Amino acid sequence: MYKDPSGLLIGHYTPTSVILAEVAHLSSSFDHKYKDDANGKDSSIKLMAKQIIDTVTVQSALEHNQKEILNFTNNGIYAAKKGIYTDVVQIDTHSQLPTFMYYLGLMDKKHEQLFLRKKEIENMPDYKSDPKLIEERELIKLELNIYCSNNELGRGKYANRLIGVYSGMNFIFDSMCYWGLSNILNCVNDGYILQIKNDGDFNKRYQDFEQQWQSEFPLLTFSKKYWKYAIINGTQDYILINGSNDYKCRSSQLSVKAFYRQATGKSLDELKQSEVDDDALKYAKEKEKVAMMTLYNNLFSSMEPSLYGSYGKLENLNETKEILDKAGVTEANFLPVKQHYYSLSLDEENEQNKKYINDFTKSVLEGQLFMTTEILSSRVNLMKQLINVKEVNPDDYANANRVVIVNNFIPSIIDSIEKGQSIESWVKNEAEKIEKSEEDKLYQYNLLALIAQIYANEHNKNPNSVLKLVNKLRTTKYLKKLDMGEIIANDPRTLIVDKQLMVKDKRNIYTAKSSVVNHLLKEHFNLQQKQHFTSEKNNTLALLEDEKYQDSLDQGFKSDFQSILLDKNGNIKIDSPFKHKISHHVNVNYNPSIVNDPAYEQLNSFLNHLAPNQTKQLKAMLGLIPLQGTNIMEEINTFFILKGVSGAGKSTLARLLKGIFDDDDQVDSNIVSSTQNVNKAFTDERYVDLNDVKKGKIMLWFDDFQADSKSSIITASTGTVINGVIGDAPLTGAAKYEKQHPVKLPKLIVIATNVMPQVIQVGTATRMFVIDCPNVLKNKSIKDRNKKSVNITDFVSNTKVKEALFYVIMQEASKMLKMDTKQRKALFDRSHSAATNLSRLSDSFGAFLEKNEIIAPYDFIGMQAIKLFEVYNKQCDSYNVSYRSFTDQLEMLGLHLKRKNFGGRTYQKVICANSTQLTSAKMRIMRDNFDVYPDSVEKWDGFKRMTIGELKTWHYGFNELKEKYDKNKDTIMFKPFDFSERG
Repeated sequence: MYKDPSGLLIGHYTPTSVILAEVAHLSSSFDHKYKDDANGKDSSIKLMAKQIIDTVTVQSALEHNQKEILNFTNNGIYAAKKGIYTDVVQIDTHSQLPTFMYYLGLMDKKHEQLFLRKKEIENMPDYKSDPKLIEERELIKLELNIYCSNNELGRGKYANRLIGVYSGMNFIFDSMCYWGLSNILNCVNDGYILQIKNDGDFNKRYQDFEQQWQSEFPLLTFSKKYWKYAIINGTQDYILINGSNDYKCRSSQLSVKAFYRQATGKSLDELKQSEVDDDALKYAKEKEKVAMMTLYNNLFSSMEPSLYGSYGKLENLNETKEILDKAGVTEANFLPVKQHYYSLSLDEENEQNKKYINDFTKSVLEGQLFMTTEILSSRVNLMKQLINVKEVNPDDYANANRVVIVNNFIPSIIDSIEKGQSIESWVKNEAEKIEKSEEDKLYQYNLLALIAQIYANEHNKNPNSVLKLVNKLRTTKYLKKLDMGEIIANDPRTLIVDKQLMVKDKRNIYTAKSSVVNHLLKEHFNLQQKQHFTSEKNNTLALLEDEKYQDSLDQGFKSDFQSILLDKNGNIKIDSPFKHKISHHVNVNYNPSIVNDPAYEQLNSFLNHLAPNQTKQLKAMLGLIPLQGTNIMEEINTFFILKGVSGAGKSTLARLLKGIFDDDDQVDSNIVSSTQNVNKAFTDERYVDLNDVKKGKIMLWFDDFQADSKSSIITASTGTVINGVIGDAPLTGAAKYEKQHPVKLPKLIVIATNVMPQVIQVGTATRMFVIDCPNVLKNKSIKDRNKKSVNITDFVSNTKVKEALFYVIMQEASKMLKMDTKQRKALFDRSHSAATNLSRLSDSFGAFLEKNEIIAPYDFIGMQAIKLFEVYNKQCDSYNVSYRSFTDQLEMLGLHLKRKNFGGRTYQKVICANSTQLTSAKMRIMRDNFDVYPDSVEKWDGFKRMTIGELKTWHYGFNELKEKYDKNKDTIMFKPFDFSERG
């Protein structure tokens, strides 16, 4: 480093912009303060704008990209890359500011001597075991820090402290450049965290690093510590972990300081030792320890994770789940409904860190019970506070807690606000609820006004305009001017997706199921509307088709403890179950450590048994379940047939899937189609409506395949719909007595069958992928890791097996998202399908082959497709088949249509083999032996007075060319047709 005329030490890598800013701030004429017009106070002028260095992706719940920023300030450099990292080292510089003040000659003699004495103590081998030396060192350190923080030392220089700060900052920047800025994860003033790739290389480089800097500044010393894991959330908000008992917590919400502030409302940094509450401190240390243990076990330990959140929050979630299970669901009807009594409380752990807001919420909820006919669950309110909801027996609770107030309403403070919803919209919905209440309306309106003003103030809105709106709603009965569509749309429990109403159910899942939708509508309808419920419902749903109400859902699943999301890059993300708008519930959690459980081995044994030759494709098919909202289904353009013997385990797989995706008390399955008749499922509007993804359906599984007749025919009209569903074409459906509405069916279609269905629509047949299930599932079929047999009943009832299956589903989905288009198409290439050539052909074409003694695909090689089609049409004139459908069926046999130059002429769409060599050889044999060319298919030769190129003639040369070309990609050309496959 070199010293410039201002006395500043400048490094080799110090940016020019930083030097200019530092020199300007060190100028004696520079005014470091400015009058803030907002508050009339003097504010410090910052050194410079944040410097954007690079771009990284944030792997956290923030769900967006963040610029990698170095913030040069008057206190040092601050930087952070948010994320979770492995193999890091934290490097700290000891007494950085005093050290550079010493080398810059800015200390008086007294403090120089103190500085040298501190270094002398630190160099003593056993000073840390000597209490007197430790105390002396701490006193010197405190004195030096106070001294070096003073801007005026009476020497006539204006900001000599800043000279030391800037010099140290320039040194830190140079040292970070030594390691590479891309490796720096966090920097706070005099220390930084960097990611390393090789311990040996790092140790050698660290020795060189120390020698380099100590050769220039001999009293400059460092310390380092390795950490297995780092969780970086901000410059001064990070956690370093080696194990559940070896960690460094600087989290703003999970540290001892954070928990102490939550418990007492006071900052440990501002208290003297004598003022610290020992009990609160002990509590805070224990909370930090539990939080760190939870993080370690969830993210890094090989132990089974505790899934989501801290142990305390998990207990609350478990309690909530138990309450909901015991309470049950009150169906929407006109019978008397049960009254529920709830204790509402603010969770200690929530995103809201404003003390006055937390105190306000506590004061509204504490010491009271709230009565309602609704079934409530814990939720995050509009203030980002986690509200715990607990159903209680009112008498027992009142006796135990001396509660004397029971309210016949639910306070607005517990309600959430949806993403993108305005505070005005939220207020209107709350006012509508208050108007329906018979109790304490004035109190509820006053409470609503306070809540709305706090929210507006915290979100830079005008609190006075919100207050004015509340007064207007209360005094002018403004709500009567709202139509029912606006009232329903403003309810925070509703979404309008594809012009259809969806409502949040007891599991925080959005659904369009009639029972849930009807229950909410009856909450809003008056007595007269309830008496004409069906017509009023249809009118309301029609109002909600307005474009202004259209919402969207997040893609993923929600368990009782997790939101499980899959981003477009294939990364699986676990988040709070209280966040995200999701329409699918799962009964298990996403648990990567399940791979160490015996159930994981048992599941793989079962899948290998079910599809021994196509296990990879079977797993990939299951991986399509989470990908329904992507374009991958359109890309692979496939539906699936699980064909096999009776008892192979097809239904067992369906039962496992239902155990994951169906609720215990559910009538209609989210997996199995509403009807097992394939044709009705895709053409009958009632069944189409029941299979809507907005009603929870995630795939269409036909477990007991049926069609319209014993011949198992999938009709042409059904085939057209299947093609459209896979391609994301819109459908319409309607429940009984209800109006038609847009419907989206799951794109994943699986037909489990013992008999191969006959597909009339050729385009549908080409989309069919068959997975063969050849073996009967017996008690000896499934093996554990020790090769011991597993009882089938025990296997199916094992919750861990379902957890393992869900893990496989998510992993396969992740893998497919990380593939390119070519890899995904190859995965379900027809060469991997167990479908035979003839099983995909139409009846007329199959009969045509058999009648004309066409033995194998080889026989077609060399013919011109249009000439063959003319013969086919002549023989099968009762069938209305297009030329395109005809050529599709040729391609289904593995043949290709190409333009060929032969015998001095050019022929369009000649039927060819995979290899050019085989095609050319066949064409030469036909020419040399029969004087037949591509257009000579059943052709009348007027000169010879005979038909040439008869269909059976084209089999000529089969044995000769089979011996030469029956290998690799041409093998399929010589595989004879088995007409018995067509029954």
